[in-house]
Amino acid sequence: PEERRAIERGLRLGEVRGVVATNALELGVDIGDLAACVMTGYPGTIASTWQQAGRSGRRTGLSAAVLVASAAPLDQYIVTHPRYLFERTPEHALINPDNLAILVNHIKCAAFELPFEQGESFGRFGDVSEILDWLVEEGWLHRSGQRTHWMNAAYPAEGISLRTGTDDTVVIQDITPSPPPSLREPPGVRPPGAVVIGEIDRQSAPLLVHEGAVYLHEARSYLVERLDWEGRVAYVRQADVDYYTDASSSVSTRVLEVFESDESGPVARAHGEVLITSQATGFRKIKRYSHETLGWGEITLPPQEMQTTAYWLTLSDELTQRLLAEGILQAPNDYGPNWPEQRDKARARDGYRCRTCGAPEREHQQHDVHHIRPFREYGYIPGANETYLIANRLDNLITLCPTCHRRAEAALGGRSALGGLSNILRNLVPLYLMCDPRDIGVVAESRSPFTRLPTVTIYDQVPGGVGFSQRLYELHGELLRAAHDLVASCPCESGCPACVGPVGEVGHETKALTLKLTAALLT
Repeated sequence: PEERRAIERGLRLGEVRGVVATNALELGVDIGDLAACVMTGYPGTIASTWQQAGRSGRRTGLSAAVLVASAAPLDQYIVTHPRYLFERTPEHALINPDNLAILVNHIKCAAFELPFEQGESFGRFGDVSEILDWLVEEGWLHRSGQRTHWMNAAYPAEGISLRTGTDDTVVIQDITPSPPPSLREPPGVRPPGAVVIGEIDRQSAPLLVHEGAVYLHEARSYLVERLDWEGRVAYVRQADVDYYTDASSSVSTRVLEVFESDESGPVARAHGEVLITSQATGFRKIKRYSHETLGWGEITLPPQEMQTTAYWLTLSDELTQRLLAEGILQAPNDYGPNWPEQRDKARARDGYRCRTCGAPEREHQQHDVHHIRPFREYGYIPGANETYLIANRLDNLITLCPTCHRRAEAALGGRSALGGLSNILRNLVPLYLMCDPRDIGVVAESRSPFTRLPTVTIYDQVPGGVGFSQRLYELHGELLRAAHDLVASCPCESGCPACVGPVGEVGHETKALTLKLTAALLT
């Protein structure tokens, strides 16, 4: 905060002539006589675009605002459909007022302003007596007669992050001038001389400030020496390194409750409550500029579970069989009768760890076993030959975590039409919702444990959900039409970041297959 205030003061006085920033300057900060604003990439919403453009021209005189599009599908859509930006009104913000985490924070702030009377309701939620009782037990509120008062010394709104809506964050401390923190220190204890240089939401911490990660702040590189998960502190030290880090994770979904569903037509739709389990598995060290992989590291942090809301679309059994017959979807491989035995032998040989990133297997979720030379190249035909014996030899098998397995399949062009569709939806959805692409998560499953059919799930990256899933359920048909139009109108030959993904990652056939899939979904 002190650094931010100093930068704003320098801008007002004219001592600072320009600033490179995240969207931190978007929210109505009056920073003086800036003459131009250059936005690197579409901010994600029309509202944010005008907010950021408005950082210049705060005084008299002319100003300029320039939007430089990236290769992301959302950016490409905006620059090829400028009327969307210039002729539409800003979006309506979506929020779920019944989200328990959001509601509790609102009640804290309301009690600070005015005591709650006995039996008083709160907004459309109605009776909040159970929440008030819990806040009294936790020491936030005090009950006196028929009234419940705020009694904590803190101002409740100060603890609510504008980024996440909660106070569940990880503080980043620079310990460059200090001795390294001891593992014996109590959680959250700041070493002498440590300086706070930032904070990050707890959900993102395993991927961005894990031990060994490179953290960037004001053009300086910091290495994360230790992440105190329980104390919510990441200790970093300045380091002159020529690489950056990229972490990977595996995500699984479990449906807890279906709020609404429609199974008519070739594509079923539903929305409801889901449990998302994410596990940071490992990270790569990537050389700057050349982007070559220098090495791998393991992330040993507990899995994170989050109950949220989601929308999912499912291909009907009839459509699935037709697409399998036409080769648009890939049928599960029959790896031969000795596959279970060989698979277990490969996992045991590799110590039940991923051979790429070193991540151990999680409880109740085994790693995948991947064929180094693709199984289909051996031409196995059940009952006609026994080439599976050669394909399934241990020297052709490697144990991989789900994330590394997806990367290996992508490198071999094994991405499917379903994966191409999920990539398109991931980037199209923010056009219809007032959100950033990072506010949603997308999972494509060729056989969902819940539906037993090919399924794409889009979930809110917020505990309890904020209302995205219901809106997507309503936009189901419009989303499918937009997905088909985007692939059909993209001028690339075999795939690019603006549609199904870079051809080097998804393979040469994915765009054509995805185009056929989206056309079939609209019939």
